[in-house]
Amino acid sequence: VLLVITGKGRAGGGVLRQQLPLWLKMSAHKAKILAATPASPRHGGAGAFYICLRRRRDL
Repeated sequence: VLLVITGKGRAGGGVLRQQLPLWLKMSAHKAKILAATPASPRHGGAGAFYICLRRRRDL
């Protein structure tokens, strides 16, 4: 699991936060990504994502 800090942006318009899920879907590594979910409040909440990677044997 990776923790990616995007920040919340100003007035809720964080470009990184909005674009990260799209970038992950378009990535050449998308087969290696199991899921991307918002982080819990203690890990950054709305300004961060957990990126769950597939195990090597599942690729």
